[in-house]
Amino acid sequence: MTRRFKSYSIAEFQAFINTLSIRRKITHLQIHHTWKPRKTDYRGEATIASMWQYHTNTRGWRDIGQHFTVSPDGLIWDGRSLELDPAGISGHNKGGIMFEMIGNFDQGEETLEGKQLDAIIAAVRVLLQKFNLTEKDIVFHREYSPKSCPGTGITKQWFLNEVQSRKIQELSDQSYVNAPQWKKSAIDWLYKERLISSEDWKKQIESSLPLWAEALVLRRIFEKIKLGRTPF
Repeated sequence: MTRRFKSYSIAEFQAFINTLSIRRKITHLQIHHTWKPRKTDYRGEATIASMWQYHTNTRGWRDIGQHFTVSPDGLIWDGRSLELDPAGISGHNKGGIMFEMIGNFDQGEETLEGKQLDAIIAAVRVLLQKFNLTEKDIVFHREYSPKSCPGTGITKQWFLNEVQSRKIQELSDQSYVNAPQWKKSAIDWLYKERLISSEDWKKQIESSLPLWAEALVLRRIFEKIKLGRTPF
């Protein structure tokens, strides 16, 4: 018997996640690469089904190990039930959601780029927001294992920078792009403090009060509070 698997575009994945209600407490996101199969081995659903067969028939697991698989064409494939911990990092699976990226991303091998990079970063951002997590809750397999996973060609800092920087890239209002640096700094600060999201920005596009002005005021209030001063 072979399981069927469903693929999502980035937009479909976001819509799917936003409808979920999960009883299990989510504490972190795990990032892995397959190593084998490589990107060049990818054959759509057949590749996901092959991993499922290996995990269940050879390794004896109850299901495929990962919750989601990100393929070279930018699709996000479903997997293990989100109500189950992953089979990803021995001794560190409780509370995790596991992403498996198809490819060998060790140095000198394949590169995480293009649609696949867009998909993993977008999916991670959706889950960070859904479960009120931060970039500190993103875990690379190699942090708890002698393996190189998710590949020596991917540094943790580069990956986190991609997650953070793409928040700004998603802003649909060009006023951010064209704004002077002091306005951008105020907006960036709110993102860093997790006080706004790209959705918040979109709601403010038609507002008579620019978001940068609100950000600047809030920033000054927080700075005064941290110094023990009355903000008003």
